[in-house]
Amino acid sequence: MTSSSTELIQALQSRLQSLEDKEAIRSVLNQYCIRPDLQDFTGYAELYVEDGIMGFDQWGDVRGREAIANACAAESVYESLLHIMTNMEISLDGPDTASASARVWFCVTPKVSRPDINYAFGGPYNFTFVKRHDGWKIKTMKLRKVWSMGQDTEGVFTK
Repeated sequence: MTSSSTELIQALQSRLQSLEDKEAIRSVLNQYCIRPDLQDFTGYAELYVEDGIMGFDQWGDVRGREAIANACAAESVYESLLHIMTNMEISLDGPDTASASARVWFCVTPKVSRPDINYAFGGPYNFTFVKRHDGWKIKTMKLRKVWSMGQDTEGVFTK
């Protein structure tokens, strides 16, 4: 093999790894929305590293998987949850580190028999990730709530 062939193969391998890493991170972000919607708060917390930080500008930081699972379990008072994440931008900052931004639209309905009573909010997310032996994990998440509508009748997000 010539040196130019070797360089081409290495470049293609690098590009392929980049695509695979970004797709794996996109999957983590999708699970970040799906798991709480299914009220799998332990599975949600497992998307983070053990000492991960879930941060909300309005409510402060929650540190560590157990605390994250417990904090998210407060959402279990709602019969229906819907997290929608869009406009995902993922940057690979190194071979084992990445960052991402996205926008969220979050909606809850206390009782599905009364869909007219609901609460929603949205804003920008910022994440950092680390790649470990078990895949990409969230190191930090920050959410800034910039709008809301309806009334949080259960008071989970207005505390």
